[in-house]
Amino acid sequence: MFNRYTEQARQVLSQARVEASASGSVLIEVEHLLLSLLKEDKILLRLLQGDAFEAVRSGILQNLPRGDRPISTPVDTRFSTGSKRVLAYSAEEAERLGHMLIDSFHLTLGVLRIERCAAGDLLRKHGIESVMLRSIAGGQKKVPSPAPARSDPAAELEELVAKTRKHLKRYADVYGEQPLLKKPWTRKQALGHLVDWAAAHHVWLARALTEPRLVSSGYPADDWVSAQKYENYVWQEIVDLWSALNLLLIHVLAKIPEDKRDLECRIGGEGPIPLSKLIEQYVEHCEGVVASILA
Repeated sequence: MFNRYTEQARQVLSQARVEASASGSVLIEVEHLLLSLLKEDKILLRLLQGDAFEAVRSGILQNLPRGDRPISTPVDTRFSTGSKRVLAYSAEEAERLGHMLIDSFHLTLGVLRIERCAAGDLLRKHGIESVMLRSIAGGQKKVPSPAPARSDPAAELEELVAKTRKHLKRYADVYGEQPLLKKPWTRKQALGHLVDWAAAHHVWLARALTEPRLVSSGYPADDWVSAQKYENYVWQEIVDLWSALNLLLIHVLAKIPEDKRDLECRIGGEGPIPLSKLIEQYVEHCEGVVASILA
């Protein structure tokens, strides 16, 4: 679905998923998308100077849908009807401007096309109009290259692991002991959570390759993190363990026969999904948690 999106646009969607999870919303709303765009869309940031930027951000936070408590994992969230319309409109805007790829400013244009929406109303109130944004975006000579297509999760996971490991290996334990901004974990605990997910998916892939269908009781629980005392483990060793587990996963993913990609998988109380979707959700979950670790 997202193979036409640039790396920056993909980051907007990933961060919006984190924003929704942190606010306790099971739906990624248009407001979550705009919060993420305020961090990623360079054109929007250039137009919203000083007080206007803070006014828009404060206005979004006041209108932000909130649940009773944070969602345990960003993968539990999904796009709302309004957000799906933003994605559809952004694709239309890219075609209208003659751009092959969908970038963050196309997503901003998509937000502006949603009527009776607090996010779009806030932008228009502070002078951000579609005509002006199209004029600026139309002058863009080059749209950045897209991230690897979701149809090749092994390549996508490989890129994520390589970049993340290179960054995290530069730091000592004190970095891993710092708390995340939007989850009740330290960086060590968040990476330990990803270790649990990688280990679970190793087992699931092995079973999927050898059984007629995959049925599991559920995803790794959040309280496994504290139970295993990841916060007391050496940061560099957690980084190496997470990297090694995923490199082995990448090896297995590259060898999955085509006829196995549609194998039925049932995880916990969720409905059946094909193996290809299970893999896609794993990569998305890794991206979301890594974004929180690096924030």
